Amino acid sequence: MSEITNIDEYISGFEGDQKKMLEEVKSIIKNAAPKEAKETINYKMPTFRYNGNLIHFAMFKNHLGIYPGVEAIKHYEKELSGYKTSKGAIQIPLKSAIPEQLIIDLVNFNVNLLKERKYPSWENKNSMWDECQEFMNQIILKTKTPLKKEIKWGADVYTYQGKNVIGWGGFKDFFSLWFYNGVFLEDKLNVLITASEGKTKSLRQWRFKNLQDMNEKDILQYIDESVQTIEEGKAIKPEKAAPKEVTGFLLEYLEKNSEFKNSFYNLTAGKQKEYTEYIEEAKQDKTKLARVEKIIPMILEGKGLHDKYKR
Repeated sequence: MSEITNIDEYISGFEGDQKKMLEEVKSIIKNAAPKEAKETINYKMPTFRYNGNLIHFAMFKNHLGIYPGVEAIKHYEKELSGYKTSKGAIQIPLKSAIPEQLIIDLVNFNVNLLKERKYPSWENKNSMWDECQEFMNQIILKTKTPLKKEIKWGADVYTYQGKNVIGWGGFKDFFSLWFYNGVFLEDKLNVLITASEGKTKSLRQWRFKNLQDMNEKDILQYIDESVQTIEEGKAIKPEKAAPKEVTGFLLEYLEKNSEFKNSFYNLTAGKQKEYTEYIEEAKQDKTKLARVEKIIPMILEGKGLHDKYKR
């Protein structure tokens, strides 16, 4: 079930009782969520967003997973006593009845948490860059090689032969194009930068202050060159990493959830190390807890922390 771009596509990949269960859960969430809530795919899971992630859900071999977050599960600990849970996930056995009212309560709880959130949604944060967005929507239709539009990490990403080529988005002070194989580009205009020094491998950004600075011919040349690097097979090979001891909150979660533990240790040593260091580098316990909850669905899907830079 690769390259899923929306919830309905995800559900269509299942049959029988599994498909019916997913359709019912989607309907319950949609009816409970505010009309402003957006449907998308995050971490390869159906997701509803409302000023942030409202709730995720996903189908597994023996259960349906619901991911409402730490606070919601803690708040409804008593009501969830009949289900297998971690601090961020709920497992509903496939043969069980769907707990409709409980899901509604979880959604409403998160809506109340998120409705006053100061951090703007992706759509609101980028509304000032609508002209730049539309400019890129038109440019992408003019590339020499047709690219495939996919939704990854809540944003549009254009791919070629299954490899990420380009994405874009607006931020507070600039509009950015990100080239996933940017490290291999000649960069004749000397415009590409590394956004996260020491962490970013192949990804490079091209930032603009306004629409007037965006030249169609130049951007198309960079996109076409990016496609060429994929045709030439250029890619940074993942570095082999030595196993790193797992401690603290992450170890505690692994020991509590066998499915999570198995998924974690099925990852490469390098990916295990990335996750372990990601948790360890947080200074406060609250932040470590939040990070663990964030990575659980990624690990259950077999994804590495930095996979988006390696595709």
